Amino acid sequence: MPTTIRLKGDLEDRIKKLATTTGRPQSFYINQMIEREIDRIEWEYSILKDVEDHRAGQLKTISHEAMKAELGLDD
Repeated sequence: MPTTIRLKGDLEDRIKKLATTTGRPQSFYINQMIEREIDRIEWEYSILKDVEDHRAGQLKTISHEAMKAELGLDD
Protein backbone atom coordinates (compact mmCIF):
# COMPACT_ATOMS: atom_id res chain seq x y z
CA MET A 1 0.00 0.00 0.00
CA PRO A 2 1.56 3.30 -1.00
CA THR A 3 1.80 5.82 1.82
CA THR A 4 3.60 9.02 2.65
CA ILE A 5 5.59 9.57 5.82
CA ARG A 6 7.61 12.48 7.11
CA LEU A 7 11.03 11.39 8.39
CA LYS A 8 13.46 13.35 10.51
CA GLY A 9 16.41 14.52 8.41
CA ASP A 10 19.02 12.29 10.02
CA LEU A 11 16.81 9.21 9.78
CA GLU A 12 16.05 9.89 6.14
CA ASP A 13 19.78 10.28 5.43
CA ARG A 14 20.60 7.00 7.15
CA ILE A 15 17.93 5.08 5.25
CA LYS A 16 19.07 6.57 1.93
CA LYS A 17 22.69 5.67 2.69
CA LEU A 18 21.72 2.11 3.68
CA ALA A 19 19.67 1.69 0.51
CA THR A 20 22.46 3.05 -1.68
CA THR A 21 25.09 0.90 0.01
CA THR A 22 23.10 -2.33 -0.28
CA GLY A 23 21.29 -1.71 -3.55
CA ARG A 24 17.89 -2.29 -1.96
CA PRO A 25 15.03 0.21 -2.11
CA GLN A 26 14.40 2.48 0.83
CA SER A 27 10.91 0.99 1.16
CA PHE A 28 12.48 -2.40 1.94
CA TYR A 29 14.18 -1.00 5.05
CA ILE A 30 11.22 1.12 6.11
CA ASN A 31 8.96 -1.96 5.94
CA GLN A 32 11.52 -4.00 7.88
CA MET A 33 11.70 -1.37 10.62
CA ILE A 34 7.93 -1.17 10.95
CA GLU A 35 7.53 -4.97 11.01
CA ARG A 36 10.15 -5.30 13.76
CA GLU A 37 8.57 -2.67 16.00
CA ILE A 38 4.82 -2.85 15.48
CA ASP A 39 4.29 -5.74 17.94
CA ARG A 40 6.11 -3.85 20.69
CA ILE A 41 4.22 -0.62 20.03
CA GLU A 42 0.84 -2.40 19.95
CA TRP A 43 1.74 -4.16 23.23
CA GLU A 44 2.72 -0.87 24.91
CA TYR A 45 -0.49 0.84 23.85
CA SER A 46 -2.59 -2.14 24.98
CA ILE A 47 -1.02 -1.78 28.44
CA LEU A 48 -1.84 1.93 28.48
CA LYS A 49 -5.43 1.13 27.44
CA ASP A 50 -5.71 -1.44 30.25
CA VAL A 51 -4.47 1.16 32.75
CA GLU A 52 -7.03 3.69 31.51
CA ASP A 53 -9.80 1.06 31.67
CA HIS A 54 -8.72 0.04 35.19
CA ARG A 55 -8.74 3.65 36.40
CA ALA A 56 -12.20 4.10 34.88
CA GLY A 57 -13.45 0.95 36.61
CA GLN A 58 -14.01 -0.79 33.28
CA LEU A 59 -11.39 -3.56 33.59
CA LYS A 60 -12.29 -6.78 35.35
CA THR A 61 -9.66 -7.63 37.96
CA ILE A 62 -9.28 -10.23 40.68
CA SER A 63 -7.44 -10.11 43.97
CA HIS A 64 -4.10 -11.74 44.61
CA GLU A 65 -5.77 -14.17 46.99
CA ALA A 66 -8.38 -15.15 44.40
CA MET A 67 -5.67 -15.73 41.80
CA LYS A 68 -3.69 -17.95 44.18
CA ALA A 69 -6.82 -19.95 44.91
CA GLU A 70 -7.67 -20.27 41.21
CA LEU A 71 -4.15 -21.56 40.50
CA GLY A 72 -4.22 -23.91 43.50
CA LEU A 73 -1.43 -22.05 45.27
CA ASP A 74 -3.18 -21.68 48.62
CA ASP A 75 -0.98 -22.31 51.63
